[in-house]
Amino acid sequence: PVLPRRCDVCSWHEHTKKVCVGLGQTDEEGKKFAKFDDIVEKVNAAKVAPDSSGTYHDYVELLKLYDKNNNGTMMLAELENILANLGDEIPKEDVQKLFAELCDPEDEDGFFPYMPFVDRLTGKA
Repeated sequence: PVLPRRCDVCSWHEHTKKVCVGLGQTDEEGKKFAKFDDIVEKVNAAKVAPDSSGTYHDYVELLKLYDKNNNGTMMLAELENILANLGDEIPKEDVQKLFAELCDPEDEDGFFPYMPFVDRLTGKA
């Protein structure tokens, strides 16, 4: 797999950290534990925070990290791996339904154009 560039990873980390600190996370060392009810409250607040879900540009930049040929394509298997590692596991059959609805067909090497996928996913298509 192609590893993300350090600056891209740092940018995503800083964005996530900014959202979390805005919701009350502390930067202080040694204060990394919280009660379950506090975690549930923070997760629920993060779900409705306007900056917590990313933008169209964020999705495009993420998928560009996996564009090995710099031609607007990536391996469908890589996208499946990204979705599998987002947090809650998505059942394989649901992933296949998502791909059937939003992704153009793979070529003989397993690559597909990711921009139409992002456009359909975000409602721009």
